[in-house]
Amino acid sequence: MVGGDVNFSYSKSKSDTGDRTFIMKASPNVGYFFFDKAAFGTKVDYMLSRSKSDDGNTRFDRLLVSPFARYYFLESEKQVNVFIESSYGFSILNEDNFTEFSIKGGTAIFLNSSVAFEISIAYLNSNSKNAYVGANTILLGFGVQVHLERER
Repeated sequence: MVGGDVNFSYSKSKSDTGDRTFIMKASPNVGYFFFDKAAFGTKVDYMLSRSKSDDGNTRFDRLLVSPFARYYFLESEKQVNVFIESSYGFSILNEDNFTEFSIKGGTAIFLNSSVAFEISIAYLNSNSKNAYVGANTILLGFGVQVHLERER
């Protein structure tokens, strides 16, 4: 399995400060089906975050390596399938020991026997061990997965 997705989140605070945050996360991945409906692999997550408030603007970029596990609930012959995926990412560029737990679920719509368009909702729990920096975020994602067929 080879593919990737892009996820987005936007939030605006209802407080007097009017804080606004935009997050975009791009995640190319590669995985292997060790079992009939279960794939395991690795993805590289690039996360871009921009925030604006009365106190000023903040921005950060992160690059994480994330092992993942994915499970499809329906049989592989179905044109529409439902999946769940979980991953745990580790920062590879920044010195802040940033980690991220992610769980997402969604729908895979197979355009043919190998290529699927995906729509998903993801929950991220992000933490840094060097300082109290963390967040819980919900993201809307869109992606494409190519399920390479093995030779028989």
